[in-house]
Amino acid sequence: MKLKKNPVPSSSTQRLIEQGSALYERFSGHDAELIGRVPRPVIPKVLVTIGEIDGILYTTVRDGVQEKYIHRFRKKSRPLLAVSPDGKSMVLLGGAYQFTESGINDR
Repeated sequence: MKLKKNPVPSSSTQRLIEQGSALYERFSGHDAELIGRVPRPVIPKVLVTIGEIDGILYTTVRDGVQEKYIHRFRKKSRPLLAVSPDGKSMVLLGGAYQFTESGINDR
């Protein structure tokens, strides 16, 4: 049986991991740690636009405390909700917002 080594991320991938880790640490208030890998979804060639996203609700842990957040997008900042033709995947398209250490911020 031949053993394989874990692939070493390219330098550009490593930079993205570091950038994402830094964002997570600023937002959450604790160190980022690798807990596993999640398969990156393939965005289908065809998406069905459903409508504008008015807001997002999410639960996360910040500074060791589980908290619930709601973000209501301003009219000019709203992304579109699009779904795969089979209805099993959702994607946010466009919008004028950014995720920062304070959460979702409209631009």
